[in-house]
Amino acid sequence: MSFSDDKPVAGGNPPAIDVSGETAAWQVMLWPHRSLSPRGLRIFLTVLGSLFAFFAAMTFLAPTPYEIEWSAHPGVVIIVIGFMAAVFGLVWALFLRNYRDARYHERIAIERDMLVIEARHPSRPPKRWEFRPYWTKVRTRTTRHVENQLLLSSSGRIVAVGAFLTPDERASLAVEIEDAISRFA
Repeated sequence: MSFSDDKPVAGGNPPAIDVSGETAAWQVMLWPHRSLSPRGLRIFLTVLGSLFAFFAAMTFLAPTPYEIEWSAHPGVVIIVIGFMAAVFGLVWALFLRNYRDARYHERIAIERDMLVIEARHPSRPPKRWEFRPYWTKVRTRTTRHVENQLLLSSSGRIVAVGAFLTPDERASLAVEIEDAISRFA
């Protein structure tokens, strides 16, 4: 299924995804926004690695104020370089994890006479909820931890959607879902 230009989407670039073959009267795709592009990540890691390499080289070359050269103490040099390598590796691993988690996405659609919510995480099985649109309540609530949490409920089931969106985006999405239900259901 392809995206149409008039359908709203959230996030940066759409993930490469396989959505169901259903023809939806209305749908919206949601995914987390990542402000640092892959090119930006490469630049950041290059600068960080260069800084660490510079400071590692300084442990070999620069004397201290007490006229003791770090190179005379190989244990200290190994500890400093090992710490820098560990920090660099940790930053790299965390960014890779962040980019993998960014492939998470949610699809909300009205198909035939059902409101369908699909959540797909890269390392978990997909989840799917179906509601009768006529009986679906769309509401937002504010708790101590979340502002404008978007909830869809019907028949005693409640599903929170768009947790990664900003509070304003969740509020406008709630209005849009209500409008779609009234138009297409």
